Amino acid sequence: MSAKLVAYEYVPLGFEMVIENTEGKIWNLWFNVQLSDDPEKWDNEVRSINNLQRKLGDLNVNHRLIRAQMAEFCRVHPLFPESIAILYKEIGEEKLSKPVKVGCEGRDLLDSLGHHDSESLNKQQKEILKSYCESLKKWLDKDDRESSTDSKVFGFLGTFTKLKKEWVENLISLIDKDKLVLSSIQSLAEEAFKKKDKGLLRKARQNYLGRPFNCFKCEECARCGCCSTMFIDSTLLCIGTLDEKGSIFTEFRRFIQENVLAYSLAINSWLEEHAPENIIQSTTPSYITKEQALEIANDVHSSLGDKDEVEIWLTACLLKTIKSNQRWHRPTELIDSFPKATSWLKTLDPSV
Repeated sequence: MSAKLVAYEYVPLGFEMVIENTEGKIWNLWFNVQLSDDPEKWDNEVRSINNLQRKLGDLNVNHRLIRAQMAEFCRVHPLFPESIAILYKEIGEEKLSKPVKVGCEGRDLLDSLGHHDSESLNKQQKEILKSYCESLKKWLDKDDRESSTDSKVFGFLGTFTKLKKEWVENLISLIDKDKLVLSSIQSLAEEAFKKKDKGLLRKARQNYLGRPFNCFKCEECARCGCCSTMFIDSTLLCIGTLDEKGSIFTEFRRFIQENVLAYSLAINSWLEEHAPENIIQSTTPSYITKEQALEIANDVHSSLGDKDEVEIWLTACLLKTIKSNQRWHRPTELIDSFPKATSWLKTLDPSV
């Protein structure tokens, strides 16, 4: 591995630096939050969290790697919301225990340091597809939801019908293999689009519709690490709403936003030292029940454990990242109706 981290004392707040083959490279750790490399455009919450970092002194390699992995986070990545759990467990363990991709916003920082390669990424994709297969089979067997993928699959598909059963069986036959044939998954997704709305596929190809539908237009489809799962999600959304007038776009955003709210509430409660039972969201959920929200909160509190200054800073970075992951952020989101979900951030003073 030719790349190495620059000594921490020379790294500006909010950035990370690497020396690779005598050449220095710098990464903005807040790009997936602010979509700007200009620190002048960072908001007061980012400035306040950077001030927390200023007071920490030196950080060890694991702390820096966890923060770098967080900078990759994307709420529409196939690992979401498991990606959030991976990050807060690593914060609690103070170790980059699972250097998987949690998004595509990190500009290959961890790749440069040798933590991502084709073998590890292929293994990760197989694990994701395996979790989809398990969830699809549970839906066919009418089993209970257990994992976050279960909630996603069950929610997208909705009520069990014979027609949906046939589609799901076809989908399982395509992805439950040693080697995925991407073109087959795409063809099935295209059929589902046509079944839902004959003009929908044309619109998806001509206009940028947002995930999980933009891979129908993606010119680099063969190299896109998210395309197979986006085609799967698109299929499930179309088939799940065949007999309904509901928008498949609204449904996908609902899944994202309910998880963003549940995890933000849980992480914020740890920062504010509130008991998990006091932070259950009071909304009518489709994907996160009150029981599941409490399970998430308990897991967050258990995984993070006792506080120290570095852990507070990393957890604050995570809360801000989840809340403000900007590329796919809508003008108004579910979390905007729940100020308590990120209230700890409001206690910070950017001038200190």
